[in-house]
Amino acid sequence: MSIVQTVLVFVGIPGAIIALITFAVYGRSMLHQPNRYRPGRPWPYEAAWFVPHPDAVVHAEGVHPQVEAGSTSRTTAIGGASGEW
Repeated sequence: MSIVQTVLVFVGIPGAIIALITFAVYGRSMLHQPNRYRPGRPWPYEAAWFVPHPDAVVHAEGVHPQVEAGSTSRTTAIGGASGEW
């Protein structure tokens, strides 16, 4: 093989493959820039709440139990962040 053929085989072909892959990945975005949201521009879409599963959302029903005034409930917590139980 001559020098020209060697360069074409070992440089040209890999370069063409890399250029083809690069164009396949980035070509569409290079040709057409999408209209990205920028701060201050209006947001034309409806708000979306993302939850793991729509049935997993539980709504509280009723009220929480109230402790009556003057009850003799025993409290053992003194407060603080100690690791004693």
